[in-house]
Amino acid sequence: MALDTTYTVKMQSGSVWQFKYNLTGILIYFNVMEGDLSEKQEKFLYLNGKFPWKESHIKEWTKLYKTTTVEVGEPDLSFENFWKRYDLKVKKEASEKAWNKLSDGDKIKCFLRLKKYNTNLARTNQAKAHLVTWLNQKRYNDED
Repeated sequence: MALDTTYTVKMQSGSVWQFKYNLTGILIYFNVMEGDLSEKQEKFLYLNGKFPWKESHIKEWTKLYKTTTVEVGEPDLSFENFWKRYDLKVKKEASEKAWNKLSDGDKIKCFLRLKKYNTNLARTNQAKAHLVTWLNQKRYNDED
């Protein structure tokens, strides 16, 4: 269960490429799934500056390149995905109820904020809040 958006690009030539972007829209993974990069494709991607290192770039491909198919997979904002990342496993049912009340925007904030929260706890030696508390108190909005 990933928290990235995957774009699978299928070219008329039969080549298939995969690009994955994090929630901030920056490329985190590129894979040639089928075929090899031809010299023309290498030139296009690397020398001509067309490599889509930002998600906004790959979104433009669907408009610019008519012989290319771009399929999108959405990020997994499910409770189970977040529960796996939040390493204090108590009050699951209450946590899930609180999670289900959040907007997608707040769920994204939770995923983005979790690493910083864990780092801050390690630095300050504070105890980790139960997930239901962290969600209900909107601690994912905290700056420290």
